[in-house]
Amino acid sequence: MSVLHAPRRPEVDRRLYWFPCLILPLFAALGFRLWYLQIVQAPDLVDEASKIGKSIVPKLAPRGTIYDRRGKILAGVQGQLVVTVKPFEAKKHPEVIEKLSKLLDMSVDEINDNIAEEAWRNRPAPIKAGISIQIATKIAEAPDLPGVEIDEKPMRTYKDTKDFTHLLGYVWTPSDRDEKRLQEEGIDPADYVGKAGVERQYEKELMGTPGKDVTEGTKKARFQTEEPAIPGKQLHLTIDASLQQYAQQTLSNLGFRGAVAAIDPSNGEVLALVSNPTYDVSPFLDGISSAQYKALQDNPATPMVFRAIGGAYAPGSTFKILTSIAAYRAGVLNENTSVYCDGAYHFSARSKMRCEGVHGTIGYTQALTKSCNTFFATMAVKAGAQEMVQTALDCGFGEPTGLDIPGEIRGTIPTDEWRNRYDPPRPFRVGNLAQMGIGQGYVTATPLQMANLVALVANRGVQYRPHLVHAIRDAITNETTYIKPEILHTVKADEWFWDMLQGALHNVVENGTARKAQIEGVDWGGKTGSAEFGHKIEGVTHSWFVGFAPRQNPKIAICVIAEGAGQGGDFAAPIAAGIVKHYLFSASNAAANLSASARGSN
Repeated sequence: MSVLHAPRRPEVDRRLYWFPCLILPLFAALGFRLWYLQIVQAPDLVDEASKIGKSIVPKLAPRGTIYDRRGKILAGVQGQLVVTVKPFEAKKHPEVIEKLSKLLDMSVDEINDNIAEEAWRNRPAPIKAGISIQIATKIAEAPDLPGVEIDEKPMRTYKDTKDFTHLLGYVWTPSDRDEKRLQEEGIDPADYVGKAGVERQYEKELMGTPGKDVTEGTKKARFQTEEPAIPGKQLHLTIDASLQQYAQQTLSNLGFRGAVAAIDPSNGEVLALVSNPTYDVSPFLDGISSAQYKALQDNPATPMVFRAIGGAYAPGSTFKILTSIAAYRAGVLNENTSVYCDGAYHFSARSKMRCEGVHGTIGYTQALTKSCNTFFATMAVKAGAQEMVQTALDCGFGEPTGLDIPGEIRGTIPTDEWRNRYDPPRPFRVGNLAQMGIGQGYVTATPLQMANLVALVANRGVQYRPHLVHAIRDAITNETTYIKPEILHTVKADEWFWDMLQGALHNVVENGTARKAQIEGVDWGGKTGSAEFGHKIEGVTHSWFVGFAPRQNPKIAICVIAEGAGQGGDFAAPIAAGIVKHYLFSASNAAANLSASARGSN
């Protein structure tokens, strides 16, 4: 019997049986992945794809232009070629600094100083601005300069780099302290920021809004967009550029250290604010070296001190104006008041304060005309410490005026709080009070405070806050904000008192210690001062003059101080006369009129 066997299935058929079991899961996984990418992740992937090749090139905003009161440009903007170095590359390739120093004619230390200032920000450090096309070409063609770049940027320029230095300030790259200060003020610092003066105070208005060029693309397409930089706002200052230059150059040519402050008494607009010696701001615009900066700081003439607002001086006899107001308020001074002067004010039988002359019985007008120490020491003692101190505070002493730039100091008035800072507390006896009455002893003031005192007298008791900016204008829309005058102090007094005080000041110029301040055709008044300041040589004094002109409808109140020059009538008075004459009769005789470009109906 034969046995039938089923035909044997080939081995290959078994393999085919398992093949779908292996392949189908793979296709399922692939299909799931495609679904996930195309449906779930599609938006994110599209966004990522759009960023391929993206580059952003920031564009520095041009700083706002600064004008004087007549529309003259004081600070503008000019496109300049700037050499920058990446700090990281400089550290990796120190030989680059050597090569660059030869090309730029700068020392290695100067370049390293500039790099060090920016290293903490991890941004390209500007090394030198305003290079020529020829130098830029040499740098571009020089081999092996990794990290060195040349950019064209709108850089700040100044029409006059010396006469406005303290006033305008300057711009350069921000330090870490600048960054912190600006961020606290809610300002995102730009590549260059104001470091002093108007440039610093009005950084927010002047800086503008940076722009950028954005390039985005894929392999198939590339797109370019531009966000233009928005220029900073224009500042129209109250400063008269011609007057500022004349006053600055007058002090410089005479070789005096000192200051000039000139304001419009009717509104507080600052016409000139001068400090001498000054310094050239040009090195700051290229990146001043540590050695240059240290030399300025260590200069015994202290050119970096803004004396007009940052110098505290004993005001000497110019302070007798304040003593007059205090004595009137205390009820001890009137049109008939007189004092006997035997050549000194006697504190006691043994102590006295010398007067410049023996005047006998002398009334108020002659006492101010001849600057009688005996009369005003007597008035101060009779008025009393409380009235003298309070009147000084009410006339703006012992505190900054609030001028709209940094660096203003308060000066010194011997308040209880001030005297009690010392251990033991400073005394305030009859001798101290008598000295205060003639502007010596504990009293110190800035030239701007003294100009504002005489402005108060010119304005018959109304004192305005000094300010430098008249208008802020949008460079694109021309929308303009005008700065309104702000009353700082008001001192109430009878009209006869202001008549008496103004008349006495006029007599000082006509017949007294300020005869050298006379100006033909101008009826004006003022007061001289010769303030002792502790100099080893007896008789060496600071020379002061304060005054206002003309007597009717005053246009200018002025203070001049010449350090260590001598008598106020010999030096400060004629200097002030020249400045006042220049203002009243020069510049098309348009005194105190703002330029049409800045003036509006406000």
